[in-house]
Amino acid sequence: MSADFSLSRRLFLGGVSAAAAMSAFPPASHAQNRAAGVPLRWLNGTPGASTGTAFGVPWPKAALPKDTPLTLVADGNPVPVQSWPLAHWPDGSVKWSGHAVSGRVSGSNFELRPGSPAAPGVPVTARREGGAVVLSNGTVEVHVATSGPVVLPQIRRGARSTATGGTLVLELQDKPEDSDSPAHQQFSGVVDAVEIERSGPVRAVVKVTGTYRSGGRSILPWTLRVYLGEGDESLRLVHSFVWDADENRDFVRGLGLRVSVAMIDEPHDRHLRFGTTEGGVWGEPVRVLTGLRRDPGEAVRRAQFEGTATPPVEQWDERVRNGYRELALWNDFTLFQESPRHFAVWKRTSSRGSWLKHAGRGERAAGFGYVGGASGGLGFGMRDFWQRFPRSFDVRGAAGETAEVTLWSYAPQAAAMDMRTYDTEAHGLGLAYEDVQEDFGSPHGMMRSTEMTLWALESTPDRDAVAALSRTQTDPPQLVADPRTYHAAGVFGRWSLPDRSTPARSALEDSIERDVEFYAGQVEQREWYGFWHHGDVMHTYDPDRHEWRYDVGGYAWDNAELGTDAMLWYVFLRTGDARTFRLAEAMTRHVAEVDTHHAGRFAGLGSRHAVVHWGDGAKEARVAEAYTKRFAHYLTADELLGDVLRSSLQADETLREIDPLRAVLPPQTEAPARLRIGPDWYALVSNWMTEWERTGDTRWRDRIVTGMRDIATFPAGLFTGEAGGAVGFDPATGHLTNFNRGDFEGSRNLGMAFLGEQILWEVLDLVDVPEFRQTYLDFARYGQAVPEEKIARYGRDFDAGLFPTIYSRVSAWAGEQLDDPALRHRGWQEFRTDPQGQPWPTPTQVDGPAVPAPVEEIPAPSVATNDAAQRILATITLLAVAPNEAP
Repeated sequence: MSADFSLSRRLFLGGVSAAAAMSAFPPASHAQNRAAGVPLRWLNGTPGASTGTAFGVPWPKAALPKDTPLTLVADGNPVPVQSWPLAHWPDGSVKWSGHAVSGRVSGSNFELRPGSPAAPGVPVTARREGGAVVLSNGTVEVHVATSGPVVLPQIRRGARSTATGGTLVLELQDKPEDSDSPAHQQFSGVVDAVEIERSGPVRAVVKVTGTYRSGGRSILPWTLRVYLGEGDESLRLVHSFVWDADENRDFVRGLGLRVSVAMIDEPHDRHLRFGTTEGGVWGEPVRVLTGLRRDPGEAVRRAQFEGTATPPVEQWDERVRNGYRELALWNDFTLFQESPRHFAVWKRTSSRGSWLKHAGRGERAAGFGYVGGASGGLGFGMRDFWQRFPRSFDVRGAAGETAEVTLWSYAPQAAAMDMRTYDTEAHGLGLAYEDVQEDFGSPHGMMRSTEMTLWALESTPDRDAVAALSRTQTDPPQLVADPRTYHAAGVFGRWSLPDRSTPARSALEDSIERDVEFYAGQVEQREWYGFWHHGDVMHTYDPDRHEWRYDVGGYAWDNAELGTDAMLWYVFLRTGDARTFRLAEAMTRHVAEVDTHHAGRFAGLGSRHAVVHWGDGAKEARVAEAYTKRFAHYLTADELLGDVLRSSLQADETLREIDPLRAVLPPQTEAPARLRIGPDWYALVSNWMTEWERTGDTRWRDRIVTGMRDIATFPAGLFTGEAGGAVGFDPATGHLTNFNRGDFEGSRNLGMAFLGEQILWEVLDLVDVPEFRQTYLDFARYGQAVPEEKIARYGRDFDAGLFPTIYSRVSAWAGEQLDDPALRHRGWQEFRTDPQGQPWPTPTQVDGPAVPAPVEEIPAPSVATNDAAQRILATITLLAVAPNEAP
């Protein structure tokens, strides 16, 4: 590794001291500042409350030297910001910088620019102290255990211990829900290791790892990151687990975080609060003094409603004062989000009494709650609460000295989680498009994460505050840059800003907006929500049933088949649209977690589209590839997504045993592994490129160059190989081997179908391999050329099996590189004459007896997400590489 990258690599790996972290960007006088200020804004308007945020900013090559300090200005005033490098250009300059601000930062207009950052009033710190790591910011102190079953021993605010005994809980049963008498088992999350990833001064991050254990059994490896910002009264928790249990005998009944809260106030001054997505609040006390036969007085009633301390008992109506201790004490509360359309609040006096399950109801809970009193208590939140149903909040013992609060990321009130495939029989690739292979439909290695927030509050929040805090869970604060900033930085390959300079181009832009609007509506209408489903969309539509093919083999869940996730990110980059950002973010998290194997025999690979997300027999590097996950990581500076990017590197070794062509070609012994140039090698290239730019370790660059040079020696270049480009691959060196058979004979070339063209364009901007550039140009120029041109170049005519829409931008890119207007025009013609490249008509509504409830659908004989994704990607790219030839 070169010396230029040693500092960034040390920072990236985490665990550095505060002094080392600050040295990443030394005083301004030590840097040659060539970077201009970058304007920033809130993604969806100024938040009413904030829990802090992290964000990434791109920089053009050579614009920001690696040792440049950065300052953040909010509405003209410097505010504390913590900065670190996320990625570098090959010359060592910063490509992406990561930043964090605390919840104390307010303002509407921001600018990030070179300069010494403002110092926080009280820096946040993370230090090892005895058997714990202690995070402190002058407001809140958080203790994180370094071993044992209690992960968060204590959360304090001042002299008060707000919460204690934080444990990760797992409940399993050994049979599915419809079986007789399943046996239940309780597991606790036991800490194995703790790492201080960042120790301030604006944000501290501690990473805790462990497994769930019970009776000598250890399962579901988990990670919990604890975040604390300077001055914040809240801490953020991101929990994730990897599935390694037996889906045939392990059925998750409940999964959550449990803490204890001291209840100090009188029962009538203790309060429960839950927020809704509409800005509403459910709020009641433990001892209800309103609605009685006798009126305690307007001041008492108002205090109970507002959550403030009631007047002294002596000031109450005498009849209430003498009998209030006989009133019911409501001890236990549950908010259960059973579906994306309904939640209910339950309460009871004790386990000896029945639940009142009509205590409250609504459509969507926001994922915020509170338990405590006028003297303080605990706020608790969970992001994507209703979207990832079934979820719930349990509060037990609110009438006693200590309340137990459980944030259930999977609610025990629902049916147990069933991870088995949907059928025990294969249903055929020929008819149902279902690629089933024995023992390949396993969820082993899949991940799911949950983001939670805990607040140490000094009093019961009023109803407006509950609504504002609820919005931090439904619409978390996020700083973003202007589309022109992202575009000018030259990141993420070749893409365009919106172009409405002519009626025809406006029509193209309208079609993009209409398609994104349609999918956003389909997510809502078809209720594509749930613990494992949230973020995904369906693959292909069945117009006869007026339903997506949710139950037909490989036509069901999309799993970002042809770049649906990238399509959404490019739309956001060029528009800044908040809804598109949220759709893209949810899809990235879904694909990165649910569709990707992070451990086990398929580590580093993902699952192709299927009825069950992980059920398909095709395990593909392109599903798990880093390229499409980079958008979210670099825009949000999220550490878990950083882990996911590194996890993709496991694919190299996995391919030794999992041959992507095992069902198409006979076994081979000429190379350690076999893969297709596209999409397999391209996916690996994206993984190596990402690790290289994040760490500066040139070993990953060298693997890319090795493969490029090998391909350049193949007589057929990128047309090489049977089954779409089969070649040998050595995971130890990155070398590719030409099997020298079937050149030009690929029946269907998918090389560029999964962002292959963007991966190679970005790599070619980073490394100079002239012979490979020429090989790629030949592929782009001749792939859809007329027979005479192919014969003149290769001595033969052949059908490369290219999809016109997918490869239209490749043809146009060749025209750009060769300054050939005819080639650029050819690219547009390939796109505009391909039926799959035509914009969809305006959706129509279907209602009446044809459907259970009114829905929208596209009135076309064939509607597939593949077509929408590739059509939008082609439009965005063609406008970038061949703007003058656009209609």
